[in-house]
Amino acid sequence: MFGIVVATHGEFGKELVATLRMILGESEGIKAIALLPSESLESFKEKLEETLKKVDPKNRGALVLVDMIGGTPFNVALLTAQTHKLQIVTGVNLPMLVKVATSQDEKNLETLALETQKVTREGIMTSVELLKK
Repeated sequence: MFGIVVATHGEFGKELVATLRMILGESEGIKAIALLPSESLESFKEKLEETLKKVDPKNRGALVLVDMIGGTPFNVALLTAQTHKLQIVTGVNLPMLVKVATSQDEKNLETLALETQKVTREGIMTSVELLKK
C-alpha cells in the first residue's frame, strides 16, 4: 500500500482529509499537512519528510497531492522527490482524494499517479455538458 500526503496552502488539505473520513471512514496511510503563513520552506520540507515516515514507513513510495503547481507545497514535494520515492499530482480535490484512497493497493506508484490524473480530469464537468446528455 502506498502512502498519501495531501500538502496544501493553509488548512485546505486537512479539511479534505476530514471530509474523506466522513465519506469512507478511517483511511490508513493518509495524512494532510498545511503550509502556514509563518512557515519557511525548510520547516515545511521537514514537516513533509516527517509525514512521509508516518504514511510510508516501509519506504515503498508515496503519492503527494498538492493544491497547485508552482506553489511551495509543490516545490517542496519536488525537492523531496529527489531523495524519496514520490509521485506528485497537482490540483487536489475531493474526487481525486477518494480515487487514491480507494486505489492505494495499486502495484505501481507511477500508474496510480497517472490514473488519478485521468479520472480526476474526466470528473470535471459543467452543467452545460450534463444537460446536453
